[in-house]
Amino acid sequence: MQAVARVVGVATSTVSKALRGDPTIPAARREEIRKAAEKLGYRTNPLVAALMTQLHSQRRRNDPHCIAWLNFWTKEVQSALGHGGSPALVGARRRAQELGYEVEVHAIARDEISPTRLRQILLTRSQCGVLFPPVPEPALHYPFDLSGLCGVAIGTSLREPKMHRVSHNHYHGGMLACQELRARGFRRIGFVLSPWNDERADGKWRAAYLVQQQAWPKSEWLPPLLVGSDQRAAFARWLERYQPDALLAAEDFVARWLRELRATSVRVAWLALDAIRRGVWGIDYRSELLGAAAVEWVIGQLHRNERGSPTVTNCVLIDGIWVGDS
Repeated sequence: MQAVARVVGVATSTVSKALRGDPTIPAARREEIRKAAEKLGYRTNPLVAALMTQLHSQRRRNDPHCIAWLNFWTKEVQSALGHGGSPALVGARRRAQELGYEVEVHAIARDEISPTRLRQILLTRSQCGVLFPPVPEPALHYPFDLSGLCGVAIGTSLREPKMHRVSHNHYHGGMLACQELRARGFRRIGFVLSPWNDERADGKWRAAYLVQQQAWPKSEWLPPLLVGSDQRAAFARWLERYQPDALLAAEDFVARWLRELRATSVRVAWLALDAIRRGVWGIDYRSELLGAAAVEWVIGQLHRNERGSPTVTNCVLIDGIWVGDS
């Protein structure tokens, strides 16, 4: 860094900030320093970077070892993975503490924090590592400037800004649920999901179901049904026509409809469980592992001084497990 600083004619601290994408350094100057560093063959030593992060924390009033968790859900409507007591947040906090960090929750929707204000808060508090848990529909494309920060999304719902993500392996979960139901003797397995959840999972649950059907006798193939919570009549017609003995589902309204239609003999395997419940079958997301993996990834970016939206995004997939009585 000293060599780069001499070539450009700036302080070593300016080089350090510029290479981290610090927005307090003008964009033109950051680019000049980046090019000079590249020409000189500068490479970050990750061990030194981690050490300097710790040393700097002792000189600042604000703790850079605090990672921001952004909750975009209102108080009344909580996400299974987004609210304060969620297993994903529990896992994130536990892993962060093991690595010497803390996690602070920012209630974006409840406190009506704008993207600009949020950015000011994070930079002022030196919270350069940001976690985006699953978001509601209004926040799918969130106009947030990641420069000078690094982020990791949990789940597949967030579309913008671009960042690395940690997600449940929906395709694997769908395949496993089908296999477990078949192993228990079910032969007419249906699939019911809302278009909203189907889109959020990028169609991977439905794709797994359709692929699994290819190995079954054609007489046991059932078309997947995509319906909203206000389309019980369409579900009733589908149920009457295809007579499934089991269903793959992810939303509570399916169980309610089965009770109302007195079709309680149809067994439901839930595609998205956060906790084991007595008498319930399905795929446990293992959400605590999602939170832990997201923390590990964002801390890795902090140590490597990687800032801003990555040119190429990567995704870590966590396989779920089948839970329930046999």
